[in-house]
Amino acid sequence: MGELVDVERDGAIARVVMHRNHINAIAEDLMSELGAAFTELGKDQSVRAVVLASAYEKYFSVGADLAAMGSIDRTAPDASEQIKAFMKRVNKHYDAIEHCPKPVIAAINGHAQGGGCELTLCCDFRIMVEDGRSRIGQTESALGIMPGAGGTQRLPRLIGMAKAKRFIIESTRLSAKEAEAVGLVDRAVAPEELKPAVDELAGKLAKGPTFAFAMIKDALHRGYDKPLHDALEIEMENFARTSLSTDAAIGIMSFLSKQEPEFTGS
Repeated sequence: MGELVDVERDGAIARVVMHRNHINAIAEDLMSELGAAFTELGKDQSVRAVVLASAYEKYFSVGADLAAMGSIDRTAPDASEQIKAFMKRVNKHYDAIEHCPKPVIAAINGHAQGGGCELTLCCDFRIMVEDGRSRIGQTESALGIMPGAGGTQRLPRLIGMAKAKRFIIESTRLSAKEAEAVGLVDRAVAPEELKPAVDELAGKLAKGPTFAFAMIKDALHRGYDKPLHDALEIEMENFARTSLSTDAAIGIMSFLSKQEPEFTGS
């Protein structure tokens, strides 16, 4: 796919693998390739589920590229505007992951801190290795900064304001088991169980009604912050679209005939 991201295909499952400088530090080059990969996979009708993974054994992503951040001229009159413009570009690529119409699984095989944690928050499912070493969290405050790619917004929506506020302010690094206990990850698994667990979930999702999944994600994202009446309008629109889909006909007929549905994703 690119210099820093590979896309591997296994039937209807796509695996997006990051490989930037052994630790997958977040920078515009990596995020640009990730954004392009997820945009393309979202449009590919043959893709039914996507896994976001790392090529490196101990690191999912360690967060921002601090060397790149250190090169910013803090004395420049427009320094603040430069940083905001940079983050706007980067956040566009994070959004491409979050709004991919296919279900996305983060296979967290090592540290996922700062911007790496924010990457996992853009995914629909998170499975993390419990190896006694790996940690996940919004750790920016330990560096005198704060999350800039959705950490202060997505994390409270996932685990609640009180826990998120404490974890972000204290720069808490959670083990997989600790993250599972608070809902930051869906499953904590032993190292040898990570790939089987991810593959099992990806295979299950790939057999599902992909169009309905896309409409569910769209309704959740667009309706979350709206007044209930407006959010219900979005839900009704998407319900109508799924009701007229091929998968709806397949699902209903399969249920009535007591057979396993074979969804087409349309």
